[in-house]
Amino acid sequence: MKATLIINPRSGKRKAPGIIATAERMAAELGIQLEVKLIEGIGHGTDLAREASQLGHERVVFAGGDGTLNAVARGLIGTTTPLGIVPMGSGNGYARSLKLPLKPEAALRIALTGTAAPMDVCYLNDMAFIGTAGIGFDARVSWEFDKSKSRGLWGYMRIILQQILSAKPMSITVEANGTVVQENVLMLVFANTREFGNGAIISPGSAPDDGFAELQVVRKPGLLGLVRAFYDIYTGGAQRSPHIRSIVTSSAVVRQPDVIAHMDGEPVEVGKEVRFRLEAKKLWVVR
Repeated sequence: MKATLIINPRSGKRKAPGIIATAERMAAELGIQLEVKLIEGIGHGTDLAREASQLGHERVVFAGGDGTLNAVARGLIGTTTPLGIVPMGSGNGYARSLKLPLKPEAALRIALTGTAAPMDVCYLNDMAFIGTAGIGFDARVSWEFDKSKSRGLWGYMRIILQQILSAKPMSITVEANGTVVQENVLMLVFANTREFGNGAIISPGSAPDDGFAELQVVRKPGLLGLVRAFYDIYTGGAQRSPHIRSIVTSSAVVRQPDVIAHMDGEPVEVGKEVRFRLEAKKLWVVR
């Protein structure tokens, strides 16, 4: 078997050299011809994955965080080339949602030898994401986190705490399933998978291969409700929260007063009208 390892050398606190060495050793033991490619900039992961697929490599293995995983996945959407995942990011929401190992060696072994299954892919205004996307508060957090030098759970939590008390609700309109919903919300999360990352489970019922997404409409609670909301999210009980309304759908149109969003944790601009759609079973992922 021929395989390509695409790795983000800036992820995982500079652990890339060790992961490359482990991957090369493991590939040699398994009789796999492995090529190693380093991501050099924005969009490069997409090009590398597409090239590997076009060359007939039977597997692409990616090592890095959710944002760069998004880029690599885009190069394989609509192909039959399986994507293996070695999580090395701050949150690793997609890998956690698929219950993949977080330890590099265990993740590498599954990525190289596991069985692939077709997963759903979602879009905001024709831009693809595979895990979660959002507008409102979580988009603001993603934009601030992207500018911050602090990484990991505590860096992320620091930005959340800085932003949450001053965050103002925004008025949105959601058209989905033949109905129109108008809400003042803290955020709207488009969930193809269960969690943002770091164990923050925003949509416990979401699965990336069921043909549906959950639009989690989140209203801003008071201070005590906020504490309870954090508890619910980090204990997998978001469905209990009276401040979260779930809309199960495969397409929607959302109108918002802002122009920013995040997709798999990466900040993007989407405009005031956001068209969401899900395309079923468009990406093969090893799990």
